[in-house]
Formats: sequence, C-alpha cells, structure tokens
Amino acid sequence: MLRKLPLLTALAMTLAGFLLMVGFEHAGADTTSSQLQLQFAWNAEQTRAVLASWSDAGRVRVTKGIYADTLFLIGYSTLLAQLLRATRRKWAPWLAWGVLLAGGLDAVENVFLIGFIQDAIDTRFSLLVSLMATLKFGLIGAALLYLGTGFRASR
Repeated sequence: MLRKLPLLTALAMTLAGFLLMVGFEHAGADTTSSQLQLQFAWNAEQTRAVLASWSDAGRVRVTKGIYADTLFLIGYSTLLAQLLRATRRKWAPWLAWGVLLAGGLDAVENVFLIGFIQDAIDTRFSLLVSLMATLKFGLIGAALLYLGTGFRASR
C-alpha cells in the first residue's frame, strides 16, 4: 500500500515544477524559445541555430524553466516509481528503476542545456543530449503505458 504523504509530496512537486516550467517558458511576448528545441537539436549546428534564434529574454526564460524542471524531474520520477512499486506487477520494479534513471538523465541533460545557453559547454555534445532526452522520454512513456494497462486490467 502506498504511503500517502510521500505520494502527495511527489505529486505536489511534479505539478509545481511543471507549472513553473511551463509558466517561465510561456511568459512574455516572445515565446518561441523552448528547452525542447535544444533537447532535440541533434547536432552542434542545429543547437547553435536554435540559440541564435532566441532573444536574451528567451534565454533567460528557458534557463528559469530548466531550473524549475529540476523540481519537476524529482517529482515525476519519484511519483512514477512509487506508483509502479505499488502495482506489484512483474516488470514494475524494473520500470521503477527506469523512471529513476530517466530523472537522472533529465538532471544531466539540464546541466548541458544551461551550459549551452551560457556558452559554457561545447555544442558538440548536442547528440549526447538528444540521445539522453530520447531515452528519458522513452522510459517515462513505457512506465506510463505499463501503469495505464495495469489500471485498465484491474477493473
């Protein structure tokens, strides 16, 4: 059985982080900049092109969104891991570790993204960042599908 306080804390962190992240990225008149553009740039040239297309205000907004993403990644990885553990299904423990790995990948990815924005990390690491983002979203998607099929099957 799930303990309510850790579950509610993880849920609150997930929601707060998500709302802050989206709020920062959609604040102001110029909202064409998004961390997703950097996550899936795939190469140094595309990363430089994305960064060149952003205004200074856009860079600041995305940076704030990435900081808010830290709260979000702690929340979603903890929340999904707890929900998976509670299912007591065959693959749930492996997927719980997978979503914790996704949270770790998200954190490393955020360091690279901020480094790209501040011109402190070489954009040649763009492929690595895009691969981490792809694996992260894949692990999260697999966990959500697994949880969704479990809830449907338990009816």
